[in-house]
Amino acid sequence: MEIWLDTWNLKAVQKAQQMGILHGVTTNPSIAAKSGMALDDLLQMLLKVQNGPVTAQVVAKKAEEMIQQGEALAKLSNRIFVKIPVTRDGLQAIYQLSQQKIPVMATAVFDSTQALLAARAGAQYIAPYFSHICEADQDGINELRMMIQLRDRYHYPSKIIAASLRSTEHVRECCSIGVDAVTMNEKLFDEYLEDHPMTIKAQERFDREWKTAAARKTLPF
Repeated sequence: MEIWLDTWNLKAVQKAQQMGILHGVTTNPSIAAKSGMALDDLLQMLLKVQNGPVTAQVVAKKAEEMIQQGEALAKLSNRIFVKIPVTRDGLQAIYQLSQQKIPVMATAVFDSTQALLAARAGAQYIAPYFSHICEADQDGINELRMMIQLRDRYHYPSKIIAASLRSTEHVRECCSIGVDAVTMNEKLFDEYLEDHPMTIKAQERFDREWKTAAARKTLPF
């Protein structure tokens, strides 16, 4: 399972990169606005501090403008994935950009029909908003499971990346049904990496017992 970080915080991204567990970074217009940086500069910095892909979302609503914005983003780096909401115009933009071999992440997905259409249009990633699906009185896990089943049944190569996760339980539920990737904000990412209390206790026991071991001859500990 791929782990993406949903943030503009360069230090948080760099820290995750150093752990060897980060696949990429997701952004959206809200995140870019909060950074206080020009989008061009933000994306270049995110590309610099980690080795994986970075997503950037178009803000246009018409297909022609979405395509133009997507092409401009793609020129920044071949590691840029263009995020496009799954609307009628969005599907047209997904298809046209995919035909140009520009990687696309279909976003703002709320049901399996949208996921199927995005996969058919050529999106490399499909990002369902898990918590929002649940809040709309739908069974979020069942909806994601259906997306995976439809993707597999029709042999589309698209990956399902669960977005808008609110808790570590959400992450575990998504993992349990086999989503390809999850993207987490900084707070959730930190909670997901929190040390297990039993591991800490085991470490403390090792430390106590190690103090009784024979002195080392050459090892520096």
